[in-house]
Amino acid sequence: MYQDDALPRRPFLGLELRARPAEGVSEGLPVVRVAEGGAAALAGVRAGDRLLSLGGATVSEPRALVALVRGLVPGAPLHFEIVRDGARVTLPGKATPLPVEDIAGAEVCLGHVTVRGSWRQRTLLAIPTSGKPPFPGMLFLSGLGTGSCELSQDPEDPMRRLLEGLAAAGIATMRVERSGVGDSEGPPCQTLGFFDEVEGARAALESLANDPRVGRIVLFGQSLGGMIAPLLAGEGTRACGVAVFGTTSRKWVDCRVRAARFQGSLAGMEGEALEEHVAAWSEMLVSVCREGMFPRDVFAARPELAWLEGPSCHGETMFGRHVSLFREIERLDLPALWRTTTVPVLVLHGRYDHAIPPDEGRMIADEIAGASPGRSLLVLLDQVGHDMRRHESHVQSYTNPRAGVGDEGILRTMLEWLALAGLIREEPRR
Repeated sequence: MYQDDALPRRPFLGLELRARPAEGVSEGLPVVRVAEGGAAALAGVRAGDRLLSLGGATVSEPRALVALVRGLVPGAPLHFEIVRDGARVTLPGKATPLPVEDIAGAEVCLGHVTVRGSWRQRTLLAIPTSGKPPFPGMLFLSGLGTGSCELSQDPEDPMRRLLEGLAAAGIATMRVERSGVGDSEGPPCQTLGFFDEVEGARAALESLANDPRVGRIVLFGQSLGGMIAPLLAGEGTRACGVAVFGTTSRKWVDCRVRAARFQGSLAGMEGEALEEHVAAWSEMLVSVCREGMFPRDVFAARPELAWLEGPSCHGETMFGRHVSLFREIERLDLPALWRTTTVPVLVLHGRYDHAIPPDEGRMIADEIAGASPGRSLLVLLDQVGHDMRRHESHVQSYTNPRAGVGDEGILRTMLEWLALAGLIREEPRR
């Protein structure tokens, strides 16, 4: 992991902080949780302490830690200034590298790909520990979020369940971290466009295809990743199948305007209030994605839309990404891309998807079937939301997604399809 040409592992602080100081306290943030094996735990920080500074830098908000930690060098001295039982204490320690994640039934191998001949992006290849290579391989193409693709500690994490289930079935999996995320070098992904995403995915596909431990490869695209999948699937022999979940073939503006209406309804809007909500988002999306304006320009020209400004829309970004990403998606002819793919396609969609209604999955399957009957399979998953979790209701999937639980339907359906399409040699092991 630390050879000269290897991508260095990022430091692991292992701290969860409350976002604000405790009531009546003027400085420092309360420590909610300390993860075993992290720099904080090894230095002696405990839950209930109040963190004042890290390495001499004052800690005023949790987000400030992100940039601070990225600048640390594993092994370098690092001291924590805390308040414990009313007394200031300085705890000496050192920056420790993030341990490699653990996936039952697989060995996780860290690597990297070089994108645009410039920066390196982290890859995580999970090789089954039972069976013999070459293993069937699956490349994951992530959704819109900007967080790390490394697994969380949540036991209900749908991605962990999926990766472990695939490993048990003898399937190798690869994920690629976005530019500027986790260990990856390069510009922050929030500043890049859609085709920068495609380049990272293409490099990962090439890396997976050249690994002697991996045989035939299937792409799995979730949400945004499902829009990248047909671009890669049409590039020849590198992928022999595609599965997508919760994605669309509509123009981005049309997709998001529908989502604005649907989510407004789930939030309890109706009548004139709902129509105003949809009209405002429609104007914003058209102005940005089709007319080339930035959100800040729209707000300046149309101050009555100022209520849209917030984490989902401000400056040059929407939904946490630079608007260039959505402009590039808007120019894609996704139906044509799907029609020109030549490999089997599994279209998965949750019936409780709050971001992209299930009929948009049906559109993809129908486009493919129109060009090549029998090549696509659509499966709608009961009670499953956009987050691949099972929910009690459609409203809950949108308003309280944390209440969702893991669902085995995606794994079960995928394994059955892989066997039916002949993409794995034998019946999957249960």
